[in-house]
Amino acid sequence: MKIVARGIGGGALAGNVVRWANPITSSPSAPLETVALIDSFGPSLMPHSSTHQGAIAGLSVLSARAAMSIVESVTRTIVNEDDPLSHRLAMRAFLSGVGYSIEQLPVREEETLARSGLRAAGVLLKAGSMGGAIYDVGVAARTRYPASSLVRPSVVTAAGLAGVIVWSKRRLDHRKAEIERWPMPQPNELAPALATGLAVASIGRIGTKAFLVSQKAWMDYFGSTFSKRVFGRTVNAGMWAAAMTSLYNSGVGYIGRGNERVEGGYSIAPTRPELSGSPGSISPFRDLGQQGRRFVTDVLTPEYINTKMGEKDAQHPIRVFIGFNSEPLYPSGRAEMALEELERTGAFERKYLLLLSPTGTGWVDQTAVESAELFARGDIASCCIQYGKFPSFLSLQKVALGRAQFRLLLWGVKQRLNGIPPDRRPKVLVFGESLGAWTSSDVVMHNGIAGFDHYGIDKALWAGLPWMAKWSKQGMGRGSSSLVPEGTVGVFDTPEALESMSDKQRAALRAVILSHDNDPIAVMGPDLMIREPEWLKGDRGRGVPPDMVWTPLVTGIQVMIDAANAMVTVPGHFGSFGHDYRADMARMVLYGLGLPTASERQIRSVEGALVELELDRAERIKAAKEEHAPAPPSRVEEGERIAGGVPLVGSRTSGAQWLRSLARSTGVPEGDVQ
Repeated sequence: MKIVARGIGGGALAGNVVRWANPITSSPSAPLETVALIDSFGPSLMPHSSTHQGAIAGLSVLSARAAMSIVESVTRTIVNEDDPLSHRLAMRAFLSGVGYSIEQLPVREEETLARSGLRAAGVLLKAGSMGGAIYDVGVAARTRYPASSLVRPSVVTAAGLAGVIVWSKRRLDHRKAEIERWPMPQPNELAPALATGLAVASIGRIGTKAFLVSQKAWMDYFGSTFSKRVFGRTVNAGMWAAAMTSLYNSGVGYIGRGNERVEGGYSIAPTRPELSGSPGSISPFRDLGQQGRRFVTDVLTPEYINTKMGEKDAQHPIRVFIGFNSEPLYPSGRAEMALEELERTGAFERKYLLLLSPTGTGWVDQTAVESAELFARGDIASCCIQYGKFPSFLSLQKVALGRAQFRLLLWGVKQRLNGIPPDRRPKVLVFGESLGAWTSSDVVMHNGIAGFDHYGIDKALWAGLPWMAKWSKQGMGRGSSSLVPEGTVGVFDTPEALESMSDKQRAALRAVILSHDNDPIAVMGPDLMIREPEWLKGDRGRGVPPDMVWTPLVTGIQVMIDAANAMVTVPGHFGSFGHDYRADMARMVLYGLGLPTASERQIRSVEGALVELELDRAERIKAAKEEHAPAPPSRVEEGERIAGGVPLVGSRTSGAQWLRSLARSTGVPEGDVQ
């Protein structure tokens, strides 16, 4: 349509802006994009900030645009814009009917992704065709009744935008009223969310256009034959893939530098021989990394355990940590170091041996380790091997390494225990949370409970087990696999169900999975984009919004952003919500790992101690200097701070010991090693 505007230049520009902003007739994909935008403000599993909400809105619009481009490609193979409106509407109606027919494909139990994807494609084909029909009618009306000024188009566009804003605001308000909020400010307002969504959608659109422009340039350069055009497309795709890979590596490399940062409250090496990083340890304090230094420093002491449990004769717990910077040159290097450290510290003489698999950064949930040390009365050795130094969502490629290291550790421990009389062997316990649960559970992914016996595992506790873990996908997490005998696996949303079981039932459990009903990491997978999940059907679990509905593409994007926002925690404010398992941890560790019995008073004392310990830990992390931070239990004796070991100098360590040794042997100055 041409708008007749008086004046020069500015009127034409204003007309283009008005047409571009119309939420219905700006493009064939506009109706579907508008619906996706409004749907993105609906309820999901986690609360959002304005930024998160805007990211969901922008990605939802981009996904709708991509889906509509396919629908339009199919439509344009038969009719085009120059054909009569009746022909175009007839084709839209036909394709909508085809989409509806495909949508009615019966749902089968355990159906393939291909079948689910076909059904979702039918939904999108129907919706896209209906949206295209609305666009065609709108354009036809503009053409038949052209406006003589900008007044009418402006009013129509303004009315459409107002409707979108009002509808989105209503859904956002409903969302905020229905979803439990975090114990910290996370404002989610419509205006900044829409601005962020517009920015995300614009970046996506500009990136797509840049890709297509460079693709055309390469095809023109190589020639017009079919093979040369294919070669041009391949070169373009490779160029963009290399650029994105380089950008990704630069970003994660920068983030990974946090592993070398020295925190003031965690800069003093331990002196107790039961700890890695101590003078006799083969795992130097500087090589433990940020998370490892926290792990060994925050060990509990017999005095602290006795005070909290109201008993006497607690032992000093053992903590072994092998950092990412230790011996990475060959696959079994870190596992061999861990086994040597376990031997040095006397770990095999303890009653319990707790093997931990960390998250991508090397983080271990201290509430789990501290609970185990308290309930075991210190008669426990904990061991952890770091396999990455990036946040978990950037460490998915490290899962194989983490799994391999944990398998080697388990097998080495089993071989060592074979040389100990059965009545003197420690019980082997496994714990992992989030990505740590994935890497440790994958060790027995093909064997189920038989794998526990093969590797000598007595019990395992996995918290926040990701959907993508093989244990989850093969049904073993639900106890529905033939590899899992009845009564050997239990999945719990809260500790109450586990606590209510009989002693005999709990003793039969080999794998205990703590998974909140509204934990997005436990349900996030590619199938959410194209398949309605079971947890949105029938009776819903705790924390799942009653008005949350599944929409192709949009729900998958919502849960993906939910997963990024599920790990928001406030020190000392323990929640049983989303991916925060701290409030559940004490009782789950006690009952799930089969530790010595404790009275209700002792359990409550442990729960209070975990809050106290975390608040002090948060202060140590923030402290600029060691003397400004609360002393950890290992540095307190009779209420007084005691001296520690040799402090680290500088704001960060200089990298891996083996790399520094290589530099010295080749004459390269240590500071030049990157």
